[in-house]
Amino acid sequence: MQDAPETLEIAEFLRQHPPFGGLSDAELAALIRALEVRYYRRGSTITSAGDENEWFSIVRSGAVELRLGGSDLNARLGEGGCFGYPSLLRDGCAQNEAIALEDSLVYRIAKPAFLETIRIHPEFRAFFEIDEAARLRRAVDRMRQIGAASEGAADTLGAHAAIGSLVRRTGVVTGGPDMTVCEAARLMTQEDVSTLPICGDGKLVGIVTDKDLRRRVLGVGLDLSSPVSAIMTRDPVTAVPDTPILTALITMAERHIHHLPIMNPAGDVIAIVSSNDILSQLGSNALHIAKAVSVSADSGQVADATSQLPQALTGLVAAGVDADHVSRYVSTIGEGAHRRLLKLGEEKLGPPPVPYALVCFGSLARAEQALGSDQDNGFVFGDGYDAALHDAYFAELARHLCDGLNAAGYRYCPGNIMATNPTYRRTAGEWAEIFKGWIESPDPQAVLESTIFFDMRALAGEKSLVEGLRQEVFAAAAKNGIFLSFIARAAATTRVPLGFFRNFLLQDDADEGRVLDLKTQAIAPIVDIARTHALAKKLVATNTTERLSGAADSESLPRDAARDLAACFEFVRDVRFRHQAEQIARGELPSNKLDPASLSRFDREHLRDAFKLIRDQLEKLRSQFAGGVT
Repeated sequence: MQDAPETLEIAEFLRQHPPFGGLSDAELAALIRALEVRYYRRGSTITSAGDENEWFSIVRSGAVELRLGGSDLNARLGEGGCFGYPSLLRDGCAQNEAIALEDSLVYRIAKPAFLETIRIHPEFRAFFEIDEAARLRRAVDRMRQIGAASEGAADTLGAHAAIGSLVRRTGVVTGGPDMTVCEAARLMTQEDVSTLPICGDGKLVGIVTDKDLRRRVLGVGLDLSSPVSAIMTRDPVTAVPDTPILTALITMAERHIHHLPIMNPAGDVIAIVSSNDILSQLGSNALHIAKAVSVSADSGQVADATSQLPQALTGLVAAGVDADHVSRYVSTIGEGAHRRLLKLGEEKLGPPPVPYALVCFGSLARAEQALGSDQDNGFVFGDGYDAALHDAYFAELARHLCDGLNAAGYRYCPGNIMATNPTYRRTAGEWAEIFKGWIESPDPQAVLESTIFFDMRALAGEKSLVEGLRQEVFAAAAKNGIFLSFIARAAATTRVPLGFFRNFLLQDDADEGRVLDLKTQAIAPIVDIARTHALAKKLVATNTTERLSGAADSESLPRDAARDLAACFEFVRDVRFRHQAEQIARGELPSNKLDPASLSRFDREHLRDAFKLIRDQLEKLRSQFAGGVT
C-alpha cells in the first residue's frame, strides 16, 4: 500500500494514459493497492521469454525493449507503455523478453488485480485485447460514429445517412410518354417541379428536367406538340431509399447527372433527390467538379475544375465521409479528367484511325486514388493497327492527354508509364505477349516492377479489347504457381514498420526514421496481398476491398483475414486522407508522408496494430504461395 502523496502521484500519472482514465476512482485505487514500483538499470532483464509472468507492467520512465522469443525485436515502449498483459490474458508464459533499454522505473500490478479489473470493466479489457484486428475493427467503427456526428456534418443527418433521409416532399408528380412537350411543361409549371418522371405501363421509363426543355426544345426550336418521349432521358439511373448518400454522390458524379429518382420495392417513384440536396448535406462542391470536368472546352478548363478537388476532399473529410467513398470519389474525378482530355484530343486530331482503348494502371484502376497521384496509362489497339500508318496520330493524342493530365494535377509518371512512351502503346496481342513473358519467365526485379500492370482497367474506347486481355492474363497467372510464388515474395519484401518509439518510426532492425510513408509502408502491402489472391483465383475485380471479399468467397483467404485486412485498409487510408486535409488547410501540397510525432495517440496505437496485422498476413501469403504451391 502506497502512502497518500505517492498514491496520488501514481493515480495522476495513470489517468494520463489510456485506458486508465476510464476507470472509476475505486477501480483505480484497487489497482494501485496491488502495485509495486521497481527500478531496472539499463540492459537488465525485466521478464524472460518462456517464464511464467505474474505482473502487468507500465513504464513510468525510461524505455523498455521487447524481443519475441528473446531475439527478434518486437517493440520499444516509452513512458506509459504497457507490457506483460498478453501472457496474463492467455494464462501462459511470456513470449517476449523485456529488457530495460535505459535506466527505467516500472509500475508492476499483480496478476489477480489486473484480471479482476479486466473482468469488471469491458472497455479496459477491450484496450488490452490480444487480437490487433479486433482493435482495428473497433477503431474503424468509432471513426464512422465520430464522422456521422462531426462538425462538418452538423445540422444534417450525417454523411453516412441513407438517401431516403433527404426526401423533403411526399407525393411525386409524374407524366406519361404520350403527353406532348407542351403538356409536360404546363404540368411542371402548375406543380412547381423542375423534374418530371415519365412512367408507362406501371414503371419508370424516362425523366425530363427544366434543362431538357431549354436545350432539347427551346434551344433547337422543337415543335411543342412533339411527344415528351422525344426529349426525355430514357432508363434513368435510380436508387432505393436505403442507398447511402455517399454512394449516390459517386453515382451522380460518374454519370454526370443531377437528379436521382428514388424507387420503392414495388418499382414506384417515391421522390426525386437533386445534386443540391446532396451538396447541402455534405457541404461540398463535389458534384460540381465532376460536371465542370465533363463540359470543359479545353485542357485549361479541365485543370481549373480539378484544382477544386483539394477543397472538395477537405469538405468530405470534415463531413465524416469514410475513406473508401472519398477514394472512389477522387478516382471518379481522375477518370473524368482522363476521358474529357482524350475526347478533346480526338476533337482536335480527328477520329481515331483504328479501334483502341485508353487504359490506366495502379490506384486509378483500383478506384483508390488519393491526392498527389501520378498518372499511369497506356493504349490498347485492336485489329488493323499499323504503327507505320497510325502511331503518329496516337503519339500526338497521348501527348495531348498526358500534358493535360499533368496540368490538371496528375503528375507525369516518374517511371514513364504513360501513353507517351511507345512501350505502352501496343495491340492487345502485344500486351498479351508482355504479360506472358512476366508470367512464364518470372524475374524478381521484373515481377516487382510489373505488378502495377495487373491492375489494368479500361477508361474509354473499345473496352472489350481490355476485358478479353484481362481474362487471358488472369487465366495464365492462376495456372502458374512459380509466378504466384514470385508475386508473393515480391509483396513480402515490403518493409512494414514495427510501430513507433517516442517520436520515431521503429523498424525491425532497430533503425528509426522520422517519416512514415503511408502508401509504401502500409497501403501498398495490403494491395499486394489482395492482388496476389485475385491472380490466384482469376478474380475480375481490381478494387482491393472487392478483391479481399472475392478471395474470401473463393476460400483463397480466410474470411476473418479478409475482413481484418479490409478494416486495416480502411483505417490506414482514413489516416492518410485526414493528413492530406490538414496539409491542404496549411497550404501545403498533399502527400502520403507524415511525421510520426504529428499522430494522435489513437492513430499511433491503431497504426501499430495495422503494421502487426500486415506483417503477419504478408508472412502467411509467402508461406501459402512459396515454392509454386497454390
